Amino acid sequence: MRRRDFLKNSALGSAALALNPWLPHGPDRAIKAQVSDTSRSAIKKQAAYLVLEGPPRSRGRIHGEALRSQINALMEIWKDQLGRQYKVDPKQYIQKFLADTKFPEAIRKWTPGLMEEVRGIAEGAAVDAETMLAYQFVDEEWWYGGHGYFQTGKPVPMDKNCSALAVSGQPGLPTFVAQNLDIPAYTDGYQALLHIKHQNSSLQSLVFVYAGMISLCGMNNRGVGEVVNALLQLNHRGDGLPVAFINRGILECGSLEEAVKFIRQIKHASGQNYIVGGPQQVVNFEGSANKVSRSEPLGAAARIYHTNHPLVNDDQSIIQELIKGLPQGRGPRHPDNSEIRLMALEKRLKDPAKRITVDVIKEALSSKDDPRNPVCLERRPDERGSFTAGCLIMELSEKPKLHFAPGPPCATEFQTHTFVDAL
Repeated sequence: MRRRDFLKNSALGSAALALNPWLPHGPDRAIKAQVSDTSRSAIKKQAAYLVLEGPPRSRGRIHGEALRSQINALMEIWKDQLGRQYKVDPKQYIQKFLADTKFPEAIRKWTPGLMEEVRGIAEGAAVDAETMLAYQFVDEEWWYGGHGYFQTGKPVPMDKNCSALAVSGQPGLPTFVAQNLDIPAYTDGYQALLHIKHQNSSLQSLVFVYAGMISLCGMNNRGVGEVVNALLQLNHRGDGLPVAFINRGILECGSLEEAVKFIRQIKHASGQNYIVGGPQQVVNFEGSANKVSRSEPLGAAARIYHTNHPLVNDDQSIIQELIKGLPQGRGPRHPDNSEIRLMALEKRLKDPAKRITVDVIKEALSSKDDPRNPVCLERRPDERGSFTAGCLIMELSEKPKLHFAPGPPCATEFQTHTFVDAL
């Protein structure tokens, strides 16, 4: 089936943190931060910047201790949201969530060091270890709670709004991988950038998170970068590897080839799209419980763009069951939020003769062609729903570079980060 036909027929969405004063600055810092030229209306926002080094547990403790107050405040908000949304005691909900799944076994098998890092975060932040572990399972809680909606006869929540793209093969330009990371609005002000220095290795990573998380997306100094889109239409499994741990697992790979092998061999807990790039190439995989489907770049210019509906993966029996009993609308079907955002990216990227630069990518990820379904999602006054918590534009080459806005790119100044000692 062609991409466009699959897009039309698939079951879509039917239904500042200031810098901590003791953190490393000065000559020992391995990353330079500079404010780039942006529009005069852009807001200067700061995200916490942390250098994490040593063994995994020590890295976690640094994270937990440095952001203890932020982690505890954000966890209270998160638990309050769980209680309000599901009408249950948050502690009981978390216990049942962990009891009904087997994520720790997958983590210990595929990314054992990250289990230790999470333990370290819990210790540093003085948070219960099980609660800290459940806190990492963002995408998994979305489908776990969504399935609960089905059981009670309520609509399935499908409002996940990340927009991602990648471009490679342009003469004289590096590979680009970029994303708007849209997450719940209550995370605003808790964004952080982790600079991870791996023990006994020259490997380093820059990872975007909010306080207490191990990963949302990022890049390493070997030129491997990855971004993601939630695909809640795809089948999930309770014994797979959660998305945050897949993200970090990809960034622990020394090459794009290693990353592709990792994505293909693991079991995927959640329906998720992964755009992964290296200095010479970009790839795109839609992972689900029962398969990993590769989506080919568009045209000779190797351009990929993706939002929150599957383009090639048909492992969707769960969503088909969820929508079976819902009332069918009358009249012609109109594009949904995810399709509208995909069309906005396509309009700016599909022309193979167009030279895609950092500025072009910023313009695409700042777009609001449809004000009700914008690519750049600003925070609403009522603080409900999602917003673009961060925008990352990665230049993947022998000297990788990150353009980072800790908020909606249409309203937030970018900073530029480089690995001084990149390999």
